[in-house]
Amino acid sequence: MPTITVETNLEDPLLPRRAAKAWSLWMRRNGVDINHVITKFLPLPDDRVFSGPFPLGATPSGPPQPFAFVQCSISETRSPGFRAELAEQIVRALGPDVPDERIFIRFDLVDPALHVTGAAAVRPAEGPGPSAPTDFAERNPR
Repeated sequence: MPTITVETNLEDPLLPRRAAKAWSLWMRRNGVDINHVITKFLPLPDDRVFSGPFPLGATPSGPPQPFAFVQCSISETRSPGFRAELAEQIVRALGPDVPDERIFIRFDLVDPALHVTGAAAVRPAEGPGPSAPTDFAERNPR
């Protein structure tokens, strides 16, 4: 399940839906089940992020400058080309609200076998038996 977390100082209620739709549709065109693309938008106030000693959202005069920190957790099997194209889609989806140079993207590559839903990690109610898996790896094969 690719998971994209965006922390931003923008409070536009339309941005999360528009952005999530854009990169989810791109992932679907690239072989990812659209229902597995998880997106989270989290507020990040201007005064909580610094570049050196300076608040990242502050300006000498005028309104705060928008920024976004994006963390993408995706399969370690995805190619560098996939990651580069996904980064481009993220920048396009967040723009023009967030200037390109103020979007910071990090990729965390995960082993798909270690990225599960809660339902996959719970043993059946009857408990382990001869045909029931006895450990996490057996219940969650690659």
